Amino acid sequence: MSSRLNEKDEKILGLENRKKIFEIVRKNGGCHFRELERRSGMAHGTLKYHLGFLARHGLIVEKKDGNNVRYFLKEVKEDLEIICLLRQKSIRQIILFLAENGKAHHGKIANFVKLSGATVSWHLGKLVRRGIVKCENGAYILLYPREEIVRLLVSFRESFFDSMVDRVIEMWEVG
Repeated sequence: MSSRLNEKDEKILGLENRKKIFEIVRKNGGCHFRELERRSGMAHGTLKYHLGFLARHGLIVEKKDGNNVRYFLKEVKEDLEIICLLRQKSIRQIILFLAENGKAHHGKIANFVKLSGATVSWHLGKLVRRGIVKCENGAYILLYPREEIVRLLVSFRESFFDSMVDRVIEMWEVG
């Protein structure tokens, strides 16, 4: 994701801490506060102050995602929802499994992600409500375009510590 900055934005990013935060968000779109805290090594209050400043000045966007707030560059608009979902390991595994397999029944998904049936049902319900997945004759089908998921995974590849992400990207690059 490239970001063109005007003179005013460059001035705002003149402080080392703000520039560091901005770069972390650029490379890890959709990261949450704790992840930013770990990656930046900044104190809680310092990070919170500079994130608020960057958001007020429109350089980053805050998106509420359940109990988390996730951070994006201002250019990322339409992909906020799916990026938030892909940032959650269990949901990402379900989405990638469906991207690889086309469709699958609940038991097969639960077996693959190694989560309880109830947990998988909860995640699948969330995906169905958000229009990412549909259930048809007991099988779950990915509705979100696979090419878009791969594009996002490639864009943020270095921020996902997941071998499955690499495998899906390689599969789609070859195919």
